[in-house]
Amino acid sequence: MTESSGYPVRNLLPASLPRMDSVMKQELSKDSRIDPRKLAWGFIGSEATDAVRSVLDCDVFELLAQGWCMAEKLQEYSDPARHPPGERSIVYLARHSFVKTVHPVLEVTIDPAQCASLRFTLELAASFRSAALLIADGRITAVGAGDVDIGVRLKYGNATLLDKESRKLPLPARIDFKAPGLRIGRSS
Repeated sequence: MTESSGYPVRNLLPASLPRMDSVMKQELSKDSRIDPRKLAWGFIGSEATDAVRSVLDCDVFELLAQGWCMAEKLQEYSDPARHPPGERSIVYLARHSFVKTVHPVLEVTIDPAQCASLRFTLELAASFRSAALLIADGRITAVGAGDVDIGVRLKYGNATLLDKESRKLPLPARIDFKAPGLRIGRSS
């Protein structure tokens, strides 16, 4: 976790996703216990959008830092023989891009039955001009400097709910990740 850059992923999403109604109707109509003629699909789509936004109430820079944890260039920092315990390193990253994918899950209940567990795909396409990582004990403990362009794509199955062009986000001077930091070598 991060001490917070103050920029949650949900802020990258619009207040409404017009195609959510049809996705919900298509998926929930597969359940024989549901009469699709009796449901307010606009309301259900709106609630589903709010629920997805709520699940994505996490820091965008923490998610992106999890992408760096997997970078081959940083793997040496997880080797205590090369970087002994207590050593602090600042690693400067030049221009680079990557996509971080997460899968928020929405559990849908229409009283009294749990109807569906819907797994969405959120892709954050990040293009950094520069970044500085503070690394200690095989973990990224802080990030700072530079700025990033972030594009967002939200999908359910083959249905694209959002495909947003990149927008520039400045990195705060420093973002500290909650101790002990994000472990290099795996997504935290």
